[in-house]
Amino acid sequence: MKESLNFIIMQVDGKKPNTAVIENAKSLLSPQDTLIPAATDNLSELPRQAEETDAIILTNVCGSTPLAQSISRLKLPCFALEPYHAFHSYQSTFYRDVERMGGIVLPARDPDEIAYSLQALRVKKSLDGTKLLLVNTHENDFRSEEVKIFSEGSRRSLKVEIIRRSVAELKEYASGYSDKDADKELKRWYSEILEGPGEMSEDHMRQVAKLYLSEKKMLEETGAAGITVEDIGGFLIAPKPCIMPNVSYGPLVFEGFIACEEGDVEVLTTELLLKAGLGIHPTMSNVYLLFRDRFDALASHQDYTSEMELADYRQCLADNRITLCHFSSAGVLPREMMEESRYKVRETVPAWPGQSMIVSTPKLGPVVMARLTPDASGIHVLPGKADKRSSGDKYGWYRNRWFIKIPDVDMFTLKALHPHYAVAPENKRFRVLEILLGNLLRLTYIK
Repeated sequence: MKESLNFIIMQVDGKKPNTAVIENAKSLLSPQDTLIPAATDNLSELPRQAEETDAIILTNVCGSTPLAQSISRLKLPCFALEPYHAFHSYQSTFYRDVERMGGIVLPARDPDEIAYSLQALRVKKSLDGTKLLLVNTHENDFRSEEVKIFSEGSRRSLKVEIIRRSVAELKEYASGYSDKDADKELKRWYSEILEGPGEMSEDHMRQVAKLYLSEKKMLEETGAAGITVEDIGGFLIAPKPCIMPNVSYGPLVFEGFIACEEGDVEVLTTELLLKAGLGIHPTMSNVYLLFRDRFDALASHQDYTSEMELADYRQCLADNRITLCHFSSAGVLPREMMEESRYKVRETVPAWPGQSMIVSTPKLGPVVMARLTPDASGIHVLPGKADKRSSGDKYGWYRNRWFIKIPDVDMFTLKALHPHYAVAPENKRFRVLEILLGNLLRLTYIK
């Protein structure tokens, strides 16, 4: 259901908007929205009227006006509207005044852009108060400090709350589920989500199912929209010292939750923004400037020399492509981004014997990559086009790779924030995402 919005509409000349002006503005809104006329001759009343307001619509704007300062102080989004719903040069001074004074302006140059701005407003309202779940050990002091800084920034800049729970608690939850509970989940997965247990034993898959049930329980308890779990050591009866929750994320993603690996809450939050703005589920991937033609020609990933790595790096610079891969899959791909209808379960041999990963084939086409800054005050947004894929069992956890054409790899090497980025297909809602990130959340763009 669409978020309902409340607007104040006023004329800059101090007059109360007439019926024709109000009806003209209403034609842009949804039936559930509220439009409240306001006289501008008493600016002291404006803050009281604006308490439950999402945005202000102004008409008859021509040059500078005292309203610019009053609206800027309210920190409410605003846009100027002409009867024909298109930009007029008379509005330019007003917009610049509001921006200079720290106010929030919404693009409104024509009906399409007004629609994008209103859509971004609804998205922003739906995001406020969203919770995301980070499950880790709390033992790494440096990482704990990083998470604290990001969590504070996320609450301040995005109004998104990061909730932390422990791996020990996740393990305790998992120990409470029986094999019967796990088998019930596996039966559902094999009919809807996975192509059977694949290369893994049923005992292994039961552990994965118990991990999923534990993650789902934590999500329901906290009301979180997404989860990221750090790599788990000694999980249940697993002989491998490190179990990553990759396969358990598949069912969560199919159910609408967002997820990413390695406890990367910065990418998880970025995924939330991409999903909200673009209306499509994102994934997470590792970003490399490696694994190109020399790597493809090898019989085994273990034969990859430093000289080959350098040559592949230079190839990335030459043709402006970066390589995405995340263990045995291109992240945990949602339905919208994968060629298949269900995941395959594979063992990550020869690199990680005993470890399970889900494998799917990423679709090609335009993509958006992004990552929030460590304090959640800025974001690096990178448009690109997935135009090639490469796969093969001889490559271990690199077996599924996709190559993204971007404007300038050399510039990316200077601006990249981390090896992990959130990735989503670009679509017609990209303008909504831009307005959400830049105008409403006011994130600084890493350029």
